[in-house]
Amino acid sequence: MIDIHTHLIPNIDDGSQDYGDSLRQLKKMAEGGIKSVYLTSHYFRGHYQYTREEYNRHFDQLSAQVVQAGINLKLIPGFEVFLQPDILTDIKKHSLTMGDSAYVLIESDLNGLPDDFYNNIYPLLRAGYKPILAHAERYVSIMRKPDQTESLSKRNVYIQTNAGSLLGAYGEKVKQTAWKLVNMGWTHFVASDDHVRGEYKAFFEARDAVEEAIDNHAAHLLFHVYPSLIAKNESIPYQYVHIYRPHHYRRRSWLKRLFA
Repeated sequence: MIDIHTHLIPNIDDGSQDYGDSLRQLKKMAEGGIKSVYLTSHYFRGHYQYTREEYNRHFDQLSAQVVQAGINLKLIPGFEVFLQPDILTDIKKHSLTMGDSAYVLIESDLNGLPDDFYNNIYPLLRAGYKPILAHAERYVSIMRKPDQTESLSKRNVYIQTNAGSLLGAYGEKVKQTAWKLVNMGWTHFVASDDHVRGEYKAFFEARDAVEEAIDNHAAHLLFHVYPSLIAKNESIPYQYVHIYRPHHYRRRSWLKRLFA
């Protein structure tokens, strides 16, 4: 398994504040079967802002301690970039990507995706980057209209869902939205978004929940296959769930389809 969204680098954002805490969390991840983890610290111009050199110093220090502790886990650099006008400049200047790939984990205002949301994403796409919208189920606008994520994926934006959301950690409405995204095939990754504020177990429990609710193939796609393609910088299908209708299927009336 691979966790593509964590805040485990100490003293750089609102995640871990202690190397010992990070090491304990990473050890639990390795013991649970995770092989690789992206250390996606917040990058928010004016709030969590730093140079790539600063990030690398923290990353290298944690990596050295992981090796010294004998934790069998591959650490990969990454960032959770707050989408703002002209953020492409920062992404290019500081290489704010997932590892050496063209994938970029992005976030926006949880109160609702702003009107200029796609306008700020389009320059990234035009420059060859592959944006992934973090914790999509937590945005108010998506909670109100979950199929907005389908529209985004049709415009070349990938979707990530938090493991904790599937378990109800952020409330019932977020949970319902998260399961909608998974069941409809509107999410491409499930990740922990771990901030080292408790035990690391939601990721494993969510994987079991997806396997139980759908099947092992779906869980394998969301927790391993698609995340593994990021490191290879390979393409991931935007639409991967298809509705099968038998030959005898007869189109229902609009009302019957609405209330089915």
